[in-house]
Amino acid sequence: MNFRFESLSKISYRVTHPEQVVTPRLLLFRERLERNILTMRRLLQEINPKHGLEILCPHVKTHKSLWVTQRLIEVGINFFKATPNEVDMLVQAGAKSIFLAYPPVASAAQKIARLAAENRDIKWYVQISHPAHAEYLLAATRQHDIQWDFYIDLDVGMHRTGIQPQDALALFHTVNKEKHFRFAGLHAYDGHIHFADPQQRSAEAAKSMSMVVETIRAFERENIRVPSMVVGGTPSFLPDWEYLNQANLDTEVFLSPGTWILFDTNYYHMLPGTFDVAALILAQVMDKVSENTATLNLGHKRWSVDQGPVESFSVPGMQAKQWNEEHTVATIPPGSGVKIGDYVLIAPKHVCSTTNLWEYFTIIGANGEIEMEECPIDARNK
Repeated sequence: MNFRFESLSKISYRVTHPEQVVTPRLLLFRERLERNILTMRRLLQEINPKHGLEILCPHVKTHKSLWVTQRLIEVGINFFKATPNEVDMLVQAGAKSIFLAYPPVASAAQKIARLAAENRDIKWYVQISHPAHAEYLLAATRQHDIQWDFYIDLDVGMHRTGIQPQDALALFHTVNKEKHFRFAGLHAYDGHIHFADPQQRSAEAAKSMSMVVETIRAFERENIRVPSMVVGGTPSFLPDWEYLNQANLDTEVFLSPGTWILFDTNYYHMLPGTFDVAALILAQVMDKVSENTATLNLGHKRWSVDQGPVESFSVPGMQAKQWNEEHTVATIPPGSGVKIGDYVLIAPKHVCSTTNLWEYFTIIGANGEIEMEECPIDARNK
């Protein structure tokens, strides 16, 4: 059975035997995932042919999956961002380098120290933007004998975490005097850049990255080398990469977009024609309260409403009208022929929080076949 989304892809999504799937179900289309990996490599190399997937440090919050992580490792990605509750999955997946991109409180510092002590073959990085973070990490070090490689987290416009760039040097001197800390570089997440206009995105990315470059120059004036930086989200990583390639820095760059792996309609409208939406929900029409109204067998317990209602359905002209925990009521055009039992494929508007609502993906192969009925989403609800 073919499902078409005229606004998202010229190529149909195919599920050969949807009747073998108990709906609702989150499907991961493997061929779309593979295409996203190839697209990412091409986009990076168009800006700098010397670099490819190895410069990525993707956040695993989008997919939270051991299976997906291992596929990314297979193609050469070895550095991953995570919250404290996602690191267990990364350890199990065999990640070589893990960045705890989350300001640590005492419990998180203790957990990461324990994991680091148990997995000394993994390179561990932490984020610091306040002396209190260093104190928590230092207390954990005393119990587990850990050397912390730390990134100073800069606030470059999102105003969520991070220190003001002009204060980074003073924080460095405070933290670096402790023998258990080793300076890894700067972290700057510009997740506030969500402009649809690519020129506006580039201009805002330049503002954020200029703060990073100015901070590096301030360190260099004191003969302190900044070894590396981790920057960028999915909407901004390309203009970030372009700007930094022109900055002539003696600093290794890692880019940290995460949503591109599975993608969603929210980001598709910002970056049309780039990545494919690879994870979609298969549902069915469970009732019709009128000729032009269909009720689907899923609600916002299975698709995330934090960015608004889902907008992309495989039925042309279908629109969400009403939604609650277990139902989505949608309008359908006159004469659409939609019947009770019909299958509907739905593209999530925000895939990261949608994925977290599911226990597993069903992996769909290149020809629409079910390759894996239940592929766990290992770090969900964390």
